[in-house]
Amino acid sequence: MKHQIFAAALALFPISATAEDAAQITPEADVLTMINVWTPEEGRQAEFVDMLEAALSVELIEQPGFVSGNIHRSLDSDHVVMYAQWANQEALEAFVAKLQSGKAPEMAAAFGAATPDFHPYAVTATGLGQEG
Repeated sequence: MKHQIFAAALALFPISATAEDAAQITPEADVLTMINVWTPEEGRQAEFVDMLEAALSVELIEQPGFVSGNIHRSLDSDHVVMYAQWANQEALEAFVAKLQSGKAPEMAAAFGAATPDFHPYAVTATGLGQEG
């Protein structure tokens, strides 16, 4: 059932389809951004991060329309945040269909190991803050 609510996915290091497709966080980037907050079982954050990293490296890296994914582990809780970029909604939906058909077992395992909360976003501003 968790697979059916999958509308996004996505390191201790960034994972991109190609070097040219590395995450670009800018309002000008024509991508669909998915921000996911995962809550793994207590004490299993490191294991969950490894699972996500494997799933991204194996199943998403070659997925048409996948641009990049970044995984961040919380330093004050067990939460894990994934920042993923897709070429468009159709590319994301194609991966969701692949997941639902059982053809993405690594990502399916990750969905079974944590509770996701995810939403699509558009970047509206970057570079805000103090100049160094």
